[in-house]
Amino acid sequence: MSEHKVKHLEMIQAIIERMGKNSFVVKGWSFTSIGALFAFWFSNTSMWYILLLILFVTILFWFHDAYYLLLERQYRCLYDEVRLSDKETDFRMTPKREEGDLLITLFRPILKYTYGLIVISTLILIVVVR
Repeated sequence: MSEHKVKHLEMIQAIIERMGKNSFVVKGWSFTSIGALFAFWFSNTSMWYILLLILFVTILFWFHDAYYLLLERQYRCLYDEVRLSDKETDFRMTPKREEGDLLITLFRPILKYTYGLIVISTLILIVVVR
């Protein structure tokens, strides 16, 4: 394997690691902010519109987390493409984008069960409280 190819793979690997870290940070911020909003709502349950805010924030973080997971998966595909290629590397860092990937990623089990349960429980609370 050429030195240029190794450098290219290292650059892609650094991006994959950064996307994983970004996804972890998004999860941390989402649970912190959603937890704080639920605590605020529990202190005054007559303010049902806080539940709408929780719903909005959860969906926002869900899309954000899915975006980073999607990018990480695309760069993993680019890594494999470069790794298996016999051609001289051109240091291309743009992964291939496929249509519908974000929707598929939104409903990956880790995201679906994490954010989906929060959305469902919030919707149930909205119906019960109103």
